[in-house]
Amino acid sequence: MKRFAILLAATALATPAFAADIITEEPPAPAPVEIAPAYNWTGLYVGGQAGAAFGGSSGAIGTDLGVPLDAVTFQKDTDVGFTGGVHVGYDYQLPSNIIIGGVVDFNYIDNDRKVGVDLVDGTGDNTTFSNKVDLDYFGTVRGKVGYAFDRVAVYGTGGLAYGNPKNKVNDGEALALLGTGFTSDTNSDKDSIGYSVGGGVDFLATEKLSFGLEYLYTDLGKAKTETTFTNVATGDAFSVDTKTDVDFHTVMAKASYRFN
Repeated sequence: MKRFAILLAATALATPAFAADIITEEPPAPAPVEIAPAYNWTGLYVGGQAGAAFGGSSGAIGTDLGVPLDAVTFQKDTDVGFTGGVHVGYDYQLPSNIIIGGVVDFNYIDNDRKVGVDLVDGTGDNTTFSNKVDLDYFGTVRGKVGYAFDRVAVYGTGGLAYGNPKNKVNDGEALALLGTGFTSDTNSDKDSIGYSVGGGVDFLATEKLSFGLEYLYTDLGKAKTETTFTNVATGDAFSVDTKTDVDFHTVMAKASYRFN
């Protein structure tokens, strides 16, 4: 009995020490995971763009009732032309990821359209009177509103557009058919200010370099001519009027360097 009591006491004294030996330390806390900062679109940017210009409205041409010949009108537009230029803009990204900003661009454009009338006399001879409207450049000053999905931003845009359409009247063939007894006098007018609207998408390849694709519809108004043919002997006259819509679509790829 005495031996049992001594053994029990020794066991009681040894148990805490043994328990202390088997306690393990907690593993260290995992290192914090660093989350890459979201890209920010705020800042000035400059760059270039290039693409295609196409479409738009057809022109119109008319003759008054005094024309001494049969008249058949026609229209011919540029199918697809090249356009390209430079731009500078500024974007500001709000905490809500909404982007507001503005952009100014200037572009060369290969875009022309011709309206005309085939004049046919009673003998079957015919000639052409036409007006060709050439547009060599256009520019825009636009506002932008968009939304940022980290590296990708989509936006709508719109604002002022300007250009310099040129009327090029060809009345020489008509005078040759009518004869030396006729003279011609042309008055022309053109709009050079209009509007441009569209949208696009941009992608930040790096913090400093972005690429994008942009669509615009641009309307610069109308180019008009009125040509009066007068018989010098009798004073009788007839006129041919043209009215050409100077509008077109553009799709351009662009690249920008950003100073953010």
